Amino acid sequence: MTIPVLNENLIAICEKYGYNVPKVNEQVLNRYIKNILKDLSEIMPTLAEKVPTRLTMKQKEALKKEGKEAETDLNGNVIVPRYACVTSYTARRTGITNMYLSHKYTMLQMMHVSGHKTQKTFMDYIKLSSEEIADEIAAMSKKECEMW
Repeated sequence: MTIPVLNENLIAICEKYGYNVPKVNEQVLNRYIKNILKDLSEIMPTLAEKVPTRLTMKQKEALKKEGKEAETDLNGNVIVPRYACVTSYTARRTGITNMYLSHKYTMLQMMHVSGHKTQKTFMDYIKLSSEEIADEIAAMSKKECEMW
């Protein structure tokens, strides 16, 4: 798959590495993402808000090994800062959803970038809030009215 790099910051990074960007282990990448977002939470308080989540077996074992207990809500969900829930998967899904909402690309182009083979799986993959869907409908209605 070939994807053009259109962002000046990304072009600078690619040039820095001679367009041979080093591979990063997914676990290491996720740790970097969490650390960056933790730092950002100082200026973006919503990233530090506590949210419910579930721990993986590895995370449960690590807590047990350290002799620590996780904060939980009434339903038994673990409560963590929002930044602790973000992964490369979250970033990828958000990026694809933002591409969709930008209306700059065709469905085929976005599916090529995301690697989805069918429109149904692509639409299942992107996450639109009810507000975003309402905005989409309003924008389409506005365009239709302007045509008349």
